[in-house]
Amino acid sequence: MSTRAIVIDGRCEGKGFFVSCDGYPAGLGIELKKVFTGNKSIEQVYQELINNRIEANRHFAQRTGLSIPVEMVVNSFQVLNADIVSVAKLYGADGLWERYRINVEYIYTLKHDGVYVKGLEVKRQRKVKEKETIRG
Repeated sequence: MSTRAIVIDGRCEGKGFFVSCDGYPAGLGIELKKVFTGNKSIEQVYQELINNRIEANRHFAQRTGLSIPVEMVVNSFQVLNADIVSVAKLYGADGLWERYRINVEYIYTLKHDGVYVKGLEVKRQRKVKEKETIRG
């Protein structure tokens, strides 16, 4: 299963990034919760996620002899412009599709008190928990 999501900073205007990853959405939420604390900038979270994915790829390669090129790992993340982040905050996934033809399943929002998610299977924004499933 593949997840298409964006992560936006609810503490400031215009900062966010797109992430495409293999795995369930709950995995991305838990990963965000692990790297994010209220005092980290979204740029720091972005860089830590990339570093974690590169390290996981390295471990996978050691176990299996197969690896994904680092460029592909890094290219699964993309910084968003301020207009896209604003539309995501105001209109959610539907607005992103209508205005920019960006198809995302989940929007993760970083706030001072934690990581929140809203999306296809999560109709109302809710806080990501320590042990997460798709529906919460």
